[in-house]
Amino acid sequence: MTTDLKSALRKRLRRARRALAPAEHATKSALAASALRKSPRFACGRRVAVYLPFDGETDTAPLIAAARRRGVRLYAPVVVDRRHARIRFHPLAGAVRRGAFGIAAPARTSPPVPPRWFDLVVVPLVGVDAQGRRLGMGGGFYDRAFAFRRLHRRWRGPELVGYCFDCQRVGQRFADHWDLALDALATESGFAPFTNTEPAAGRAE
Repeated sequence: MTTDLKSALRKRLRRARRALAPAEHATKSALAASALRKSPRFACGRRVAVYLPFDGETDTAPLIAAARRRGVRLYAPVVVDRRHARIRFHPLAGAVRRGAFGIAAPARTSPPVPPRWFDLVVVPLVGVDAQGRRLGMGGGFYDRAFAFRRLHRRWRGPELVGYCFDCQRVGQRFADHWDLALDALATESGFAPFTNTEPAAGRAE
């Protein structure tokens, strides 16, 4: 898909999630959190990365509350290099601060955990297709952080679960070879693993 078409799709999907009334947004976020909690990796002692939402993203507050009750070890992304689209995942404990792009982020008071050593990563997205290819905000931060998954056929590291609303699911194919491939999706409709391993268009095998 061309850059212009991707940009237009991104704008349409962002408008759709922002259009949700506050009560509907909260209800659907709680249902998505309930669905994601069914992952066996969302368990006591496991390392789980979440995001802190902005721009109408599915609220992770109910998921974070459930994680703390279960004894899940939580982390969240911090932008450390905007120019080269690099993030690091720091422990989510105590107060958060205003980070890059106005997104809340944890304080960097403890060492980060490399992306490959998580058990589960809750991935924000703008859109997702039927093959589990993710359309992000366009910065490439998550694509770069988890690019190692394209290099390993057997060991793929953490389970990557997209966390969004049903209105962000799209039928058309948009993915480039660098777009992140998700393992599953959690929405207000439930938890759905992706079983289609077909590569994105243009990907070299």
